Amino acid sequence: MWVENAKERWMNFYHVYLASLVARLPSASGAETFREASEGAGADLASYVERLGLRAADVEDALALLNAAMGLTDRLRVLAEGGALEVRVHKLSCRMCPGLLNGSQPTLKCTLYGLVKGFLGGQGVAALEYDGPAPVDGGEWCILRYRLKATPPARTAQAAPR
Repeated sequence: MWVENAKERWMNFYHVYLASLVARLPSASGAETFREASEGAGADLASYVERLGLRAADVEDALALLNAAMGLTDRLRVLAEGGALEVRVHKLSCRMCPGLLNGSQPTLKCTLYGLVKGFLGGQGVAALEYDGPAPVDGGEWCILRYRLKATPPARTAQAAPR
């Protein structure tokens, strides 16, 4: 399994995320490419984290773990209400936004939108559906919106395509 190989090679979170993301790109196209690829990479990261012996207790714990490991942003807020989950990413401190290149935040090519969904599902703390095609503008925040499914996902490893 490729996650074991990543561990043996002492790949860090960036290596795992980027390798998984790039491995998925040829199979998809358009704006959905980034969502699909980053969601799969998020699930792979969750598997890798679990292989390292780390397991999140809940959504906030999982996002704190992911942010601490990858340094995604300096400010991250989580709001859960009813059947909805919002993850707010501070625009000025987001280190993953492809929109930084053209000044367009939020962007359809947001890799965090899929990464968060895949990681939370892979850690087994939340089963999510996208609430729209991309994050929405919330002033100084990009807002990643999801709908919570009734039951959390089973914890399963997902291998990157070859």
